[in-house]
Amino acid sequence: MASLYKAPGVHIESAGDRYIPLDRVETGVCAFLGVTAKGPKNEPVRISSYEGYVKNFGDDDSHMASGVRGFFDNGGTSAVILNITPESGLDPVPDDYIGNQGGGERGLRALERVDDVDLVVAPDLVSQYGKSVGFPEEGHVMAVQRAIVDHCERMHDRLAILDSIGGHTVDEVTAWRNRFDSSHAALYYPWIKVRVGEKVGPPIPPSGHIAGLFAQADKREGVHRAAANLKLEGLVDIERKLKKRERDHLFDKNINTLVPFPGRGLRTWGARTLSSDQAFKQINVRRLFILLRKSIERYAQWVVFEPNEESLWKRLTRTISIFLRDMWVQGALVGASEEEAFYVKCDEETNPPEARDIGQLVCEIGVSPVKPAEYIIVRIHQFTRERTDADKEEKKEEAAAAG
Repeated sequence: MASLYKAPGVHIESAGDRYIPLDRVETGVCAFLGVTAKGPKNEPVRISSYEGYVKNFGDDDSHMASGVRGFFDNGGTSAVILNITPESGLDPVPDDYIGNQGGGERGLRALERVDDVDLVVAPDLVSQYGKSVGFPEEGHVMAVQRAIVDHCERMHDRLAILDSIGGHTVDEVTAWRNRFDSSHAALYYPWIKVRVGEKVGPPIPPSGHIAGLFAQADKREGVHRAAANLKLEGLVDIERKLKKRERDHLFDKNINTLVPFPGRGLRTWGARTLSSDQAFKQINVRRLFILLRKSIERYAQWVVFEPNEESLWKRLTRTISIFLRDMWVQGALVGASEEEAFYVKCDEETNPPEARDIGQLVCEIGVSPVKPAEYIIVRIHQFTRERTDADKEEKKEEAAAAG
């Protein structure tokens, strides 16, 4: 690094005086958990292309490989692969995904040390039911999905994209969804079909493809853009065509559907979490808070052990306000003014003497996130020609009187 100083001598620097920017963290980084054809086991490996996946983990017709391919086909640029294949070489069991038992970091435990991940999928998990001896019941798949959601909630910085069991009816997927209540999870239905050579392949879970759409929307507009009404690439059909009343029912249950539109392709229809909390019903709202949390947390590391006094509070307030102002200008926050869009409070009120005495610094932040327009209502009124002519005459008379 080139020296900033031109003359010899002693130059005093204060770490607290240097400007430390608050940069937005990377989003759209998806972790894939599953069984691969080869490669390191329980060791997270970051890749930037499907070719990278093939080089490290092999190429086969598994749901894991199809999900990774779909991720990159739909705009994903960075993924973390975690091969949970048992050392014994036998079929996987639920704990190979979860990693609670035995020594060492396995499954979700191994994923905890990866900071950059903000999406988690397990596209081959639902296919283990009925195929692997370790998953004789649907309840085993449910146990792993619950563990994935718990992992995302505990880490606070990631969202789980869940798949339904293949062949599930509308009633069955609704019953499946009812066993979750979390803003850190979303469910997409039904399964999709992709082309394999010259033929249409069997149905596969959509989670990897959906994660790619999230990453694509992040790059184009930001996490505040709901990844809905976007076209999925590389698909030719879906496992089950849904009637409008079925889509309405599923949407009411916060289940996001995949719908083919003539001339527009297969599109995601819905961007809701599995939460009963109205404040975090939208995926983009949850992901916006994840972005804010991770970005501010990473920035604020320098604050630890700094003197807890007014000048520090002002620096925090100023830098975070600049960051949120940029988010507001880009459309991530709603409000006619900055005051309506966000606030940052770090002063004597949030940091009374008793809190400072025990080493606490509290910075309170409030934001008003933008939400997608889900229900587009067009009101069409009927009026007569006579009334229209009368309106014109009234306007002429008003204009003449004003002149």
